[in-house]
Amino acid sequence: MNRSRSVFRLAAVSAAASAAMLAAPALASAALIDVQPTALLCKSGIAPVQSLTHADQEAIEPDDLLFVVNEQGKSGPNVNWININTGETGADVMSPTEGIFNAPAVLVEPEGGTAISAVWGMYENAKGENCFLLPGIDISQLAGEPDD
Repeated sequence: MNRSRSVFRLAAVSAAASAAMLAAPALASAALIDVQPTALLCKSGIAPVQSLTHADQEAIEPDDLLFVVNEQGKSGPNVNWININTGETGADVMSPTEGIFNAPAVLVEPEGGTAISAVWGMYENAKGENCFLLPGIDISQLAGEPDD
């Protein structure tokens, strides 16, 4: 999928998540990633990181995965993933998303199957502290797009 389509889809998902947050606590029902990143070099740490799938939020495509840090922060951390069913891999960086109250987020597209993701790297938290994040790990089952 090309970059502009990914940006458009992230904006659409962000808008839908924002609307849902006003109507109901959509992110509150999302799952925390399985192993949270460990913050080093910063006193305040990092808010929990969540992953959302189509099962959590219908605006997310069945083969996509949305990662969100539950605080207003700066760009970072990194998200790397592998789909163990297809062997496909990918990497991206979270960035503040206006539709999710400037919380860092990224929409990744591992397709259907089991996606194992790592959230790690440099991150500036809501208090302006620079943190180095040891990898947090998420394992998600993605339904994938139905066959045409």
